[in-house]
Amino acid sequence: MYTIGKLSKNTGVTVRTLDYYDEIGLIKPSAKTSGGHRLYNDDDLMKLERVLALKYMGFSLDKIKVIVENSNPTWEQSIQQQLNLVKKEQERLKVLEHTLNGILYSIELEGEVSWPIIFSIIQLYQQDPEKALEQYKEYLNIEEMKKVMKMNATNMSKEDIQEWIECIKDIKNHLDLEPTSDKARALAERWLNQAEKMFDCDENLLGSMWGALKNMEEGIVFYPMDKDVVHFIERVFTVNNQQRERDDDS
Repeated sequence: MYTIGKLSKNTGVTVRTLDYYDEIGLIKPSAKTSGGHRLYNDDDLMKLERVLALKYMGFSLDKIKVIVENSNPTWEQSIQQQLNLVKKEQERLKVLEHTLNGILYSIELEGEVSWPIIFSIIQLYQQDPEKALEQYKEYLNIEEMKKVMKMNATNMSKEDIQEWIECIKDIKNHLDLEPTSDKARALAERWLNQAEKMFDCDENLLGSMWGALKNMEEGIVFYPMDKDVVHFIERVFTVNNQQRERDDDS
């Protein structure tokens, strides 16, 4: 038999916590001394160890009480339910990570805290990929939509993302360049290199994405890309492709 002090020492559970477990009927002593001191047997110890294990798994005390008082099948069902909750929480945290990264990028790109953009980014990541990109379903299928929504986290390092931000900023600062200029061609090529890296050299996805970009609607879906940037890139590639074709024909 274990006194409450010995049980506390053996398990690392404080006497105060054991008092509370006794109060709510979770772990009650099997006996008491003539002086009224609580005594716990090996079964009580095993029950306490189960409680600690379930608590570590994230179960509430109310749920733990139900589990320890029922049969093994309930244990399995409850643990599976908790596992499902953990997976959902992981998904939620991953979305939160994407959102916070997006906000950081927006502050760096804009050079200030733009609350309209921040709120738009939050709203974007609270949606399903299919809903956020529904207006582009003519260009992107469901799997492509999902890839687009998570591409920053899966395919790009922090250095890559920094380069992407700098690339877009540089283009926005040189929108008036002549499309045939060396600087314009360099900016467009830099953008293409970063886009290929972002899409993991998936030419089909890159082609679908370019179709969506050229028909971009207002909104934050493709931020920091906007119509001015897309128009600049398209103009540079179109003009220079036409020039190469003329050179080949001559």
